[in-house]
Amino acid sequence: MKIEHKDYKLLHQYEEDEKLRTSFNLLTEKTYHFDFEKWYQAGYWEDNCVLYSIADKDQVIAHVTVNVIDFIVLGEEKRFVQLGTVMTDPEYRNQGLSRMLMENIMLEWEHKCDMMYLFANDAVLDFYPKFGFVPVSEYQAFYKPEAVIKGPAFRKMNMDDAKDRDLLYHTAKYASPLFKISMKDNAGLVMFYANYFDRFSFRDNFYYIEALKAIAVAEYEEGTLVLYDILALEKIEIKEVIHALANGKTGKVSLRFMPDQTEGYEISLYKEDNSTLFVQAKQRKLFEEHQLIFPILSHT
Repeated sequence: MKIEHKDYKLLHQYEEDEKLRTSFNLLTEKTYHFDFEKWYQAGYWEDNCVLYSIADKDQVIAHVTVNVIDFIVLGEEKRFVQLGTVMTDPEYRNQGLSRMLMENIMLEWEHKCDMMYLFANDAVLDFYPKFGFVPVSEYQAFYKPEAVIKGPAFRKMNMDDAKDRDLLYHTAKYASPLFKISMKDNAGLVMFYANYFDRFSFRDNFYYIEALKAIAVAEYEEGTLVLYDILALEKIEIKEVIHALANGKTGKVSLRFMPDQTEGYEISLYKEDNSTLFVQAKQRKLFEEHQLIFPILSHT
C-alpha cells in the first residue's frame, strides 16, 4: 500500500509496543469511548486480534482491526475475518486513510479466509459497498415455555474471582458447537466481554450450570429471559439450559443465537440499533437461505 504523506507509515501487529499501543488506545477512547488496555494487561489479547494502522510519526491516526475467528457454520469449520474498530482521527479525515487500510486488508486476507464481514453503524452504510460488502439480515429465535420445568441448579459467576475467570476461559476455549454459527476456540474475546469492556460488559450475566458443564450468558428482563450465549464442554440440549434458568415469571425466552435445530422455536428478523451486518457479496446466499445470526460474544 502506498502512503503518500512522507510522515505517514503503515503499522501492523504492533500491540507489544507500549508507545504505539497507548496511541491506539487513545484514538479508540476518543472515537468509541473505551480502550483495550486492561484486556491486554490481563493477558487475553491473542494473536488472532491483528492491528492495522496508519501513523503520523508515532501517533496512530487511522485504524482497522482484523479479527481472525474460527466458526462452526452449519456443521462445517470456517475461518472468517471480522473487521472492527474502524476509525480515523477527526483531524486527519478526508484523506482516504480508511480506504487505504481497507484496500490493503482486503488484498492481504482475500485468500486467507472463507469470508470477511463487519458490523457498521448507520453513519457509514454507504462506505462498505465500495469494497464489495452487502448488508444482510440476521434472525433471532424465541421460545415460549408451556410450563415451568425444574431444571438443574445454577449459580451466578463472579468475575472478580480468579477461579471463576479460569472456569470461564477454559469452558470458552473448549466449548462444543451448539448453534448454526458457533465460535470456536476464542476464549480471549469472551474474556473481553466478561471483565474488560467497560462500555458494554456482560460481567454480571454469567451463570454456571454444573450438571451440564455449561455457562449461560443471560439476562432477566421482566417476563423475558434473554439468552445471549451458551458455552458448554459437551453437546447439550439448549432447552435444558432454558429450563434451568427460567423462573415462574418467564413467559418468553429470546435467544441471540440460532440453535442447530429450530423445531419448537419462533424465528423472526433481528435488528440491533445502529448496527448492520455486512458480508462479502459472494456469501449473501448463505445468510439469505439459513436465517443466521452471529452470537453477540463473537462481535468485535
